[in-house]
Amino acid sequence: MLAWDGCINVRDLGGLPTEDGGETRFHVVVRADSIHGLTSAGWEALRDYGVRAAIDLRGRHEREDDPPGDPPIPVVSIPVNPRDESAVWHWPSMSEAYLAILERFRPAYAEVIEVIAEHEPPIVIHCQGGRDRTGLAVALLLRLAGVDPETISADHGLSDESWAVHNLAWFEDAKDPEERARRRRIAAPAGRTMADILTEIDRRHASVREYLRGGGATDQALTRVEARLKH
Repeated sequence: MLAWDGCINVRDLGGLPTEDGGETRFHVVVRADSIHGLTSAGWEALRDYGVRAAIDLRGRHEREDDPPGDPPIPVVSIPVNPRDESAVWHWPSMSEAYLAILERFRPAYAEVIEVIAEHEPPIVIHCQGGRDRTGLAVALLLRLAGVDPETISADHGLSDESWAVHNLAWFEDAKDPEERARRRRIAAPAGRTMADILTEIDRRHASVREYLRGGGATDQALTRVEARLKH
């Protein structure tokens, strides 16, 4: 976990065990909620950590509501807009929403691989809350690096802990009961959902690598990102 003032859900992907007996490297990829909420002290902490660039997965309407301003690092926008997919926006369940995101935005997640391969690490990936769209990007990266699905799922659950104390205010801020119910569905703890999602990717696409390749990620980029993430 990293303390960047203005963010509440920041952690490095390093230190997780891989199936071949190694572990993931620190200072390659950091996951976060929207970095555009950082205070000056938060930006200083980000720079002190050595972050070279950011990937912003928020949709256009989110960027319009919260403009990126003039960040001190390059920011690559790869929109994963929940309003573009009904099953994501209405969120019948986390599993249904995640699978809809992965199918609808497959090229976007392949582009994430290409951008990470092109930039010197570390690079930060964020959306608005850093749990769902970012969580899927992180799960794909960790699985590519050989981290087992149960470990990925447990790491994913840490975002629920980060957000737990803030959820009540988010529910109360809803404009009507229907929106409040939707927010409660979104905030439901992840449990083993991410492990099940990774199993389903294997069933549908043979592997995470094939899923990403099918979205447009090149073998060169996939190999480079995998090598960077693994000890």
